[in-house]
Amino acid sequence: MPNPLDDPLYYLHNFRQVLDWLRLRYADVLDPEEQHFIQRFDSLPQASQALLVRMVMRKGVHFRAGKLDYAEIGAVQQAVAPLLDEGWVTDQGLLAFDELFGLLQKGEVLDAFGPWIEQPRGNKTDWLAPLSVQFPELRTLRDWCPALGEPLYSLTVMDLCDRLRLMFFGNLYQDWSEFVLADLGIYTYEKVEFCAESRGLRHRDDLHGLLFLHQCQQAFEAGEPLDGVLTQVASLVTDNPWLEKRRAKLLFQVGQYCERSAELGLAASIYRCCAYPGARARLIRVLERQAHFAQALQLALEAQQAPESAAEQQHLLRVVPRLVRKTGGPAARKAKPRDIVRLDLELPLPDPPMSVECCVQAHLSTAAGRLFSPVPAWPGRPAQRGLPPAPRRAVRRLPGPTARRALQNHHPPALPRQMGHPVTVRVLERAE
Repeated sequence: MPNPLDDPLYYLHNFRQVLDWLRLRYADVLDPEEQHFIQRFDSLPQASQALLVRMVMRKGVHFRAGKLDYAEIGAVQQAVAPLLDEGWVTDQGLLAFDELFGLLQKGEVLDAFGPWIEQPRGNKTDWLAPLSVQFPELRTLRDWCPALGEPLYSLTVMDLCDRLRLMFFGNLYQDWSEFVLADLGIYTYEKVEFCAESRGLRHRDDLHGLLFLHQCQQAFEAGEPLDGVLTQVASLVTDNPWLEKRRAKLLFQVGQYCERSAELGLAASIYRCCAYPGARARLIRVLERQAHFAQALQLALEAQQAPESAAEQQHLLRVVPRLVRKTGGPAARKAKPRDIVRLDLELPLPDPPMSVECCVQAHLSTAAGRLFSPVPAWPGRPAQRGLPPAPRRAVRRLPGPTARRALQNHHPPALPRQMGHPVTVRVLERAE
């Protein structure tokens, strides 16, 4: 099978695939601007399409012409002309000083701003803060550095392309490099058929809601006041279950942050209105840390009646006895360990040599070494003549109860009915 990355325009094919998928699946969600972009993109020359995709997939929105040198695209001036006509790229983009600073090399900064630099032999990064104070205005590259004589091309459709990426991936933390990683085999995705009812975004309001939650996530990660973030998250009105789950996940993350910051009261209030898996277990833990043992125990007992997952069930097995003890209740009795019935085997030295586990497996797979009797016949099913040999990982030197569970997990469902007691399989010595 040919490698997709051997094609120099592999990134353009991936971008076209996204547009075709969105046109087919989200035609009723796309706004007029997005629909126009998809239609006009197909009519552009291939070099112009490739240049636009290269710019979209790179970091930032401002690019010097000399940094857009790609063999498969050719002359940048010719490829960018249709993009300028469409208004998707501009050569009159305004730059703040920090944006300009990232585009210039150290020597170019010295040539343009040498009189304002106190230590010309210092590090370039040390010049940014003082120069930004002296030059707060916005200018074009030509106005900032007239001597460069190099065009600057700026994307004007990056927000639109981010919305398309959001509709395709369902999030904004995945980027266009996912296609390359999938082609390289680093990421593997299962191919699943989607029906129209399985769409995460059903209409335009859902897309706006998803963008709004992303902005709230960014505000939270930027360290903005939690009260403002929580107010914004609560203001979202939606009937989309998928968006509600995304909101619940964000609230859960905020609650965890409050726990780590010892803001237990705020964490408890967040967990109470959060439906994300694990929120109830965290609320029990927060109530326990606040010494509200009775409330925590009542909530834990309610959770025991209908645990939401196996993880919560295991959590409650540890928490409930501790809370009962802290509320003055009797200590839980420890379960009496079961007696272990041993089965001792003396096996001949194998030829060729093999591990103990393989020796036992080979012995148990024979009629003489079979541990369990066949399952009797019943109406509709013939008698089972024998059990298949257990896989290697199922035969270990294990305590009896553990061996029982291991054998149960790796044999047919009929096996538990044949086991009268746990079995430990060991090789004590080799026969002469």
